[in-house]
Amino acid sequence: MIIRPRIVYIVRLGEVESSHLTVISESLQEHFGLEAKIIEDRTILPSALDAARKQYNSNLILKKLLDILPADALKILGVTDFDLFSPIFSYVFGEAQFGGKCAVISTFRLRGHPDGKILQGCPPLVSRIEKEAIHELGHTFGLRHCADPDCVMHYSVGVQCADRKFAFFCPACREMMVWHMATDLFLKI
Repeated sequence: MIIRPRIVYIVRLGEVESSHLTVISESLQEHFGLEAKIIEDRTILPSALDAARKQYNSNLILKKLLDILPADALKILGVTDFDLFSPIFSYVFGEAQFGGKCAVISTFRLRGHPDGKILQGCPPLVSRIEKEAIHELGHTFGLRHCADPDCVMHYSVGVQCADRKFAFFCPACREMMVWHMATDLFLKI
């Protein structure tokens, strides 16, 4: 009998608030129809720190997430409160392995201020975190950026773009998501 993984693991990387992880878990279960489990890892971040930049390399975090991927995991999402960068971008809200197993997001820049402070009058941080988690997991299922500015898969060049879009897929992305999930859940062995 073949056991097909149906669990998305959410990995706390740092001091992310438990309430934020709970919202992500509930949102992923609602949007993807998959079980979500929260775990913690203290070994990944130190190896991804670029001390000169005072940021963490999202590419290295993705690689390390693959190393700790549980056998029953369909996907794994790292969540950190530290500032992330990719070698081709000065910072990122998150990054995903396109069509792969892992993604990572950071609450740092989603707070609305370059030094990670929460600005007064900003939309709730948890709303931004929820959208970023859905967006990055969408990439792991093979979804590309969407031209619809309201779609969760629309590319965010800043927090204003993230605030404008909704925490759900447009009809076209939803249709692709259903197809990709069926492929991941039922056709891959």
